[in-house]
Amino acid sequence: MAVLVTAELLIVFAGVLVYIWRLQFTFPNFAILLLIFIVASFLAHRDSFSKLGFGSRGIVSGLKMLAMPTALIAAALLLIGVEEGMLAAWSFSWEKLTSLGRYFAWCLFQQFGLESFFTNRLAEVFKKPKRAEWASAAIFAAFHIPNPVLMPITLLGGVCLASVFLKTRNLVPVAIAQAVVGSLLGMTLPPVWHHGLRVGPGYYNYKSS
Repeated sequence: MAVLVTAELLIVFAGVLVYIWRLQFTFPNFAILLLIFIVASFLAHRDSFSKLGFGSRGIVSGLKMLAMPTALIAAALLLIGVEEGMLAAWSFSWEKLTSLGRYFAWCLFQQFGLESFFTNRLAEVFKKPKRAEWASAAIFAAFHIPNPVLMPITLLGGVCLASVFLKTRNLVPVAIAQAVVGSLLGMTLPPVWHHGLRVGPGYYNYKSS
């Protein structure tokens, strides 16, 4: 069983990397094939909706667990933003609010793939939760190569998110935490540091205005 689970992990991990670095430009529909494979894995393993992180159970406890670390990171980023002058011209608009909503949806989809598939399968391979959490975080960071800002943040943040997910079994709190931190990264740090939060070839193709 462990061999088959490991094979599933390697297939999806390699598939995502190949998509980021090549197939998104030459065969974008490959992402649909990956999603079908992941859903087929859920069906084959008979994963329940609660195991995948859906439902209301664990939302409150997850939010409580992530409130302090998210607030501390947010405060640090806001201080950097003030120091770098990135917030001087910032103003609220409904367009920014709707953009945040779309970004939250994207984070929820990312966490669905990361936690519902990778973290759950890694927990089956590694009997100790800490090993599964670090392995999940390493995968998350690998998907953000070569971005020097996102890689360490997704590694350390990924450990925290995987830990909370395994304890609460809910995707909403981890997606909210990712959306808050990700939004503030783009808002408070100079784009030249993170190249517009791009990864893969997009990082190298970024041109600052």
